[in-house]
Amino acid sequence: MTLLSRCLSFTLAGASLTVAGCATSQPQVETDEGAPLARQISQSANCGLTAPGHVLLGSATDVDRLEGLPGRTLPLAPLRAVDFDREHVVLAALGQKPTGGFSVTLVSSAISDDTLELFVRIREPEPGMLVTQALTTPCAAIAVTASGWSDIRITSGQNNR
Repeated sequence: MTLLSRCLSFTLAGASLTVAGCATSQPQVETDEGAPLARQISQSANCGLTAPGHVLLGSATDVDRLEGLPGRTLPLAPLRAVDFDREHVVLAALGQKPTGGFSVTLVSSAISDDTLELFVRIREPEPGMLVTQALTTPCAAIAVTASGWSDIRITSGQNNR
């Protein structure tokens, strides 16, 4: 690999071309013990989180606070099984949607410049598709390493349409 190819990366995103400078290190894609930085532990069409975004759960007490979310069908047992000394839980939420057929799924993860980036795939119903006619609040529950990062960014790839 030439110095030029190591110091410049070109990313084509949509119609824009972004040139990034030389990175000081390669993104970290696993923990020092060889475990994945992130793993999806659950998902639900009704998490009860009506705004899009993410929620970081750093303790079992944080998980207990989800009990009262209206309309939540996200099972909490997989979240309670997390060892919070080693991992935290991120809920990646799409917010309130007008029908069923929406979902979010973890694709990959990396740590770069103290930011844990979670790459997710968002699915939405095809036009004309038969779906549940009910408000939904889809999300994915993702266990993430508890160390090596100070910020989280969730990046969605192309959806299924």
